[in-house]
Amino acid sequence: MRVSACVTTRNRTESLDICLQALWNSQIKPHMVVVSDDSTDPEVQQANYQVVQKYPGTTYIQGPRRGVCANRNNAVNAIPESETDFVAFVDDDILVQPDFFSLAIARYSQMPTEDKNLAILTGTSKNEYVQFFPARLTFQGHFLPTHDTPQTVVIHATLFPRQFFTQEQWDENIFFGYEDAELALRAIKRGYKILYCPELQANINPVESVLASGTIAAGIGGINNYDLYVEAARLYIGIKRYKDLFPNPLKLIAFLFIYFLQMSKYLLEHKAIHAWPEIVRRSHIQRLLLPSGT
Repeated sequence: MRVSACVTTRNRTESLDICLQALWNSQIKPHMVVVSDDSTDPEVQQANYQVVQKYPGTTYIQGPRRGVCANRNNAVNAIPESETDFVAFVDDDILVQPDFFSLAIARYSQMPTEDKNLAILTGTSKNEYVQFFPARLTFQGHFLPTHDTPQTVVIHATLFPRQFFTQEQWDENIFFGYEDAELALRAIKRGYKILYCPELQANINPVESVLASGTIAAGIGGINNYDLYVEAARLYIGIKRYKDLFPNPLKLIAFLFIYFLQMSKYLLEHKAIHAWPEIVRRSHIQRLLLPSGT
């Protein structure tokens, strides 16, 4: 079984080097690694290219600079389905454990072919403060950690069948936040099963978030930039969930009503009620009405 990795990076050369070192120190080496670079500075792009050259079997491509989903699509589309069986998505601040690929291959090896082709394996990731587990989504789109029939994945400790990305792509209407939950819902709709494998683990390297960069709009009032993107994504995914993925008009109306009430209260408490237009703008919900929407 051939397992490849899609590495997305942006303006963090040192982190990229550490990330690639961890990947190539794996007990079973990845079949292929593609680095998609969303960096904005040509000097950083050149530095990242030089880092990639240190690791044979790693390909460097420039990213589209339209957000993490577009960057992940750019990476996975550079890995032909004919050349790999499973893919992992690893951001530049992620350190996979040395046995990550070997344990995943061992788990897949135990499955009949028909099950293997529809199985998404997900484990856990952690930083110095918290550990992340797969979850179910509540009615309002919040994560409820569970080990039993999860609806979401821990993206940096997950392997997907490569064939899935000939059927679906990351939704590029989502700039940041909840993008893995939305993708997992589409996988479930297509008949894929998400299997929790606690032995699959990755660590998160503590580095500055790209959302803290001055090239991205700042927060509003008492709401930081990260939370603005997350809440915008939750609105977009809630509408898509009940309008398109699992259509239910009553649930759609109820979701919107509760979302509006709860978000208004949250914004008032943080003296940021004027953030409403920005949340709607970042959510791209108007694109759900277009026939070309993902």
